[in-house]
Amino acid sequence: MIPIYIVLSGMMFAWNVLIASRVAQLRRAPQKFATLTALSGLLLAPALLIAFAASSILYGRAMQPLLWVWPVVTVMFLLQVMYALSKRLVSPMFGVPIMLYNAVIAAVAVSKFVVSRGAEPPEFVHGLAAAQTSAAGIVFGAAALWRTAYVQVPLLAPALPAHWRATAFARGVLAVIAMGMTAVVLVELPDGLGAVRSYPHYESQRLQERPAGDFALGLKIFPDLSGQVSRLALRNDTALARQLEVDAVSVVLTPEAVEGKNLDSLARSLTGFREDSVLLVVSLGYSPRARGKLGESAESFNQARLRQLDQIIRRLRPDILLPAVEPYGDGARAIGTQPVQFWVDYLTRAAQLGQRLRPAMKVGVSAASYGARDSVLYGWAARPGSPMDVVGFTLLPGFDGATTLDTRMRIAQRWLLQNPGRQKPHWVFNAGGFPAVHGERSQELAIWGALAWATTQTAIKGLIVGEAGDYNSERGLRAPNGRLRPAVAMLARARAGLREAAAP
Repeated sequence: MIPIYIVLSGMMFAWNVLIASRVAQLRRAPQKFATLTALSGLLLAPALLIAFAASSILYGRAMQPLLWVWPVVTVMFLLQVMYALSKRLVSPMFGVPIMLYNAVIAAVAVSKFVVSRGAEPPEFVHGLAAAQTSAAGIVFGAAALWRTAYVQVPLLAPALPAHWRATAFARGVLAVIAMGMTAVVLVELPDGLGAVRSYPHYESQRLQERPAGDFALGLKIFPDLSGQVSRLALRNDTALARQLEVDAVSVVLTPEAVEGKNLDSLARSLTGFREDSVLLVVSLGYSPRARGKLGESAESFNQARLRQLDQIIRRLRPDILLPAVEPYGDGARAIGTQPVQFWVDYLTRAAQLGQRLRPAMKVGVSAASYGARDSVLYGWAARPGSPMDVVGFTLLPGFDGATTLDTRMRIAQRWLLQNPGRQKPHWVFNAGGFPAVHGERSQELAIWGALAWATTQTAIKGLIVGEAGDYNSERGLRAPNGRLRPAVAMLARARAGLREAAAP
């Protein structure tokens, strides 16, 4: 699906360039129409670049002053088609579908711009943005929730009706594609509105006091590392972790980050946390080439990862090690859905390695999909006698907002009851929301809801919020422009409340 989407987007971009150049040279075209068409075509490429780059904190500060360009350009495209229809420069059979298509794109662009400024757009417009994200999920999967730089390309209207069959056919194809894309978004609109409205019930929930002080609040810092930590991420995330006075920090490494001197540099960056007795949770993620390597040889693939774990344990000395990030979450997206036995064998060998190199370290695994395979893997990891020391969950909303989060918490609670007498320590290894899609208030409430639930489960010993900033995903506590989102203040209050309850 993704290659088809890229090809269609390329065709739409080429269409816009062609129409803009032709209308600009057409003397019969009205001057206002020609000017609007030329400007729209000229600004499309830089606007797309700004929309993509502004979604990351690494480039966001430089792009934030220009963030308005993309919504303005989408509105220009809408006005251009409306003008063409009003002056009968284009057939309604082509113009009306394109107008509706551009209207959806413009509304979504404006909605996301408003959200990026820390405000809440009108509910209908916000729901439309959530619906478009759900539609994008058909192509990009769950990643559409946190990589909102996946944008649709608007379309320009030509200056005159088609005079050739080939031209008319091309316009017909574009009209059908536009109608199809618009229809999918409109079909998803009720669910989009439902997602936006699904979070407020968390407001009434309260944290459970943990007088024993046996609940840790953590933060995932840095993007998933494939090299050394950037100075910006190191400065921002360290400051935020200090501000929240977290008990644990989590770092995710890809296999590329284990090479060379990257681990030594990371170890130095984490020294301050170790001196403050902050727990270090380290997870091994996946290489972009992981699927191909696994296809060549499963044994070689696992041997390579075990060697990487060896280096991580020796040089970073983590308190908790996750040998694989979400086997049936990120893992399935990276290397495909593997049999449960594949993960059981690998995790067993990883636990044996950890026990040999660092006996005090806990080795664990996290559930993310809550499907049948995740259930079996969790049951194996949680039962007494399993080599896993700690078991955990990922608690995130879905395309339908808090409905998915509620379902996941109910399933997790049911799983926790499987071994009521001798439960292993559990963690929520990833909790968060999707502020760019469902709004910043939804992120705050989603984290609060997960935290309130986790504190009521005596087996759960900690929760890690992911992530500190918008790097490769738009779900951080720090927006691309450097602004801290409202969830930070909520976490500070939660941290203070938990410590007060645990005070002697």
